[in-house]
Amino acid sequence: MPAPSSVSGELPTKAGIVRATLVPGAGRNQIQSVTFGGTFKAEPAGVLAKLEQALAGGTIDEAPGRIEDFFSQNPGALPGVEPEEFLTVLTLAFMKVRRSTSSAPDPSDWKKNQ
Repeated sequence: MPAPSSVSGELPTKAGIVRATLVPGAGRNQIQSVTFGGTFKAEPAGVLAKLEQALAGGTIDEAPGRIEDFFSQNPGALPGVEPEEFLTVLTLAFMKVRRSTSSAPDPSDWKKNQ
């Protein structure tokens, strides 16, 4: 089964909704690109693009370190949103990639077969 062209995850935070739209890469756990959006405040303009670029081309396993590096290099850039919240929303999106490429049965089908 081919990977989806893009998947998204959403997480409410105290700063607002954080949304990640992810395009999976060809390799296992690869991130081709990710776009963040939502209702939180990002300053200065373009700062989210730096985080997106830091994650593009990496793997989900490298994401925690890359997100931590971004926040240490850009203190105060995303007020009220924690590094863990970006990792959580990225993971939520990535779980949809795994679900679409997994050979495991979909839990929603279980009740239909009874």
